[in-house]
Amino acid sequence: MRKLENLKPERVFYYFEELSKIPRESGNEKAASDFLINFAKNLNLEFYRDGVNNIIIKKKATKGYENSKGVILQGHIDMVCEKELTSSHNFLTDGIDLIVDGKYLRANNTTLGADNGIAIAMALAILEDHNLKHPQIELLATVEEETTMKGALNLENNILSGKYLINIDSEEEAILTAGSAGGKSIKLFLKENKKEIDILTHSFFKIEVKNLFGGHSGMEIDKNRLNANKILAELLFKLKNDFNIKLSYICGGSKDNAIPREAYAEIALANNLVDHFRNKIDIIFENLKDKYSNIEKNIEFEISEKVENYSIFSTEFLENYINLINELPTGVNTWLKEYTNIVESSDNLAIVRTFENEITILASLRSSEPTILENLLNKIINLAIKYKAVYNISNGYPEWRFRSQSLLRDTAVKTYETLFNEKMKVTVVHAGLECGAISQHYPDLDMISIGPNIYDVHTPKEKMEIKSVEKYYNYLIELLKNLK
Repeated sequence: MRKLENLKPERVFYYFEELSKIPRESGNEKAASDFLINFAKNLNLEFYRDGVNNIIIKKKATKGYENSKGVILQGHIDMVCEKELTSSHNFLTDGIDLIVDGKYLRANNTTLGADNGIAIAMALAILEDHNLKHPQIELLATVEEETTMKGALNLENNILSGKYLINIDSEEEAILTAGSAGGKSIKLFLKENKKEIDILTHSFFKIEVKNLFGGHSGMEIDKNRLNANKILAELLFKLKNDFNIKLSYICGGSKDNAIPREAYAEIALANNLVDHFRNKIDIIFENLKDKYSNIEKNIEFEISEKVENYSIFSTEFLENYINLINELPTGVNTWLKEYTNIVESSDNLAIVRTFENEITILASLRSSEPTILENLLNKIINLAIKYKAVYNISNGYPEWRFRSQSLLRDTAVKTYETLFNEKMKVTVVHAGLECGAISQHYPDLDMISIGPNIYDVHTPKEKMEIKSVEKYYNYLIELLKNLK
């Protein structure tokens, strides 16, 4: 028995369930792209797979739409793979364990993959349905959107003929996105030869910060959520001053586009301070909990004994790391002047890792204005220079600029308001939608982004509203009908 067989639209949820059976973390989309190829072959549809595993499937216009401008339905194959600490799920081998939870669809302690599996599922349902009215349709299913945007950035020229593009990668009803931020990432490297420490005179502990809310580093960056890497640095500062701890290892965050929910450090402490440390550590934890309880009520701190690592960084190196982390910006940088409730630029202190004698720090930057992005990047470069860190900068991805005139946007808004008798808001989002990258290859495309209600994306709490999927599928069908 299929888990989703009683959900409507039946064929949309059929394809969503089939896709959910296939592991498709960013960079591991080959099996999912094979699934799409087999779909096209079974329906005798024209298809093309390019060198990076992007898939294009074409369906001819229906009667009466032969002279209409073609429409590209676009979504990405890959998904963010996050799970709870208690989950044994293996994203390389396991499909997503789907759960119907009242009016929502969610997964069993992992991300759901509605971002962006629902786009692919809707498009497949449309491609197989011979009773619909529409112009020529091209499904563009891209890869690695969640990490490098490799698919959209490396899209081949002259393989798409449509003039309109509907990106189905937005996550809120009654919102039409008509622009998005560009982004870059910068990686900092702090290096020092670690030294062995006397295991007879020192004790070793693991300090953890966890259970923060996290979330999408673009869409949720304005919600003032705590960054686990920042909190851990604050904790280490306190422990360094009170107990002269030594740092052996540090790790925090998991994805460059997710606000870090967890971080931990392995430390050494002189034996003569251990009793005092044990007596005070719970108080220090509680003080930090109280400090941030109005922001993150579920924040947790843990301590456990750790004996695997016997090499440490110097006190000066630890101070340098803490100062750098404290000064690195994270969160909102500027707001749009035209829309003062929309983020213009931001930085996410995303990932910290230790590799033998080196600590790496990855920050991901976003901005809808290129000059602001460069200013923020230069600020971080200056901090790297100040704290003697080596750095490198990614190529990034481009912004999607708002068009003053758009027939597709006007038709989409009118269709929504006529169909549901409610207003549709047009906005610019602080996330790196693929429309910006696609526009580099097809600059004349008229584009919009829409989608059903999906909550807490990029976290194990991700869930999708079932009724909203039905509503938006019906809307998409009606919009295609109106693009005559």
